[in-house]
Amino acid sequence: MDEAIIEQEVSFEETSEIIQYVGLDQLDDKERETLNKLSTEYHPKVKRLLHNNTSLTIHIKKLRNNSKNEKKRHKYSITVKTVSPTKPFRAASNDWNLNTAIHDAFMNLEKELERVYKKNDIHKNHIKFSTSNKTKKKK
Repeated sequence: MDEAIIEQEVSFEETSEIIQYVGLDQLDDKERETLNKLSTEYHPKVKRLLHNNTSLTIHIKKLRNNSKNEKKRHKYSITVKTVSPTKPFRAASNDWNLNTAIHDAFMNLEKELERVYKKNDIHKNHIKFSTSNKTKKKK
């Protein structure tokens, strides 16, 4: 199965960031525009949560409905991947509405990043707190 990978450079401030789309050929022009708009909105949030420049890879699958009773509706499967300096992160979502699938995938990614990095921040603060108590001596 041949999948088209389309890269788009999105510039933020001084750096050039890359968002890669896999499976973009399955979407029509309106759906591509929606995907592009939402992914460029969420990219700075992901970058901020990672505290690092990052690139995104977005996999899109448009699944057919095989039910004869339904009209020609499609289910969308969106997977968002990003890599931090220490660990890759991945989040996915499926929905009948493209907007909802994109929002859910990015929200899942944000929750995962917050969970991992807040856990690390709490640990760092605990170490700082415990070392600062040892340095203070009572007279």
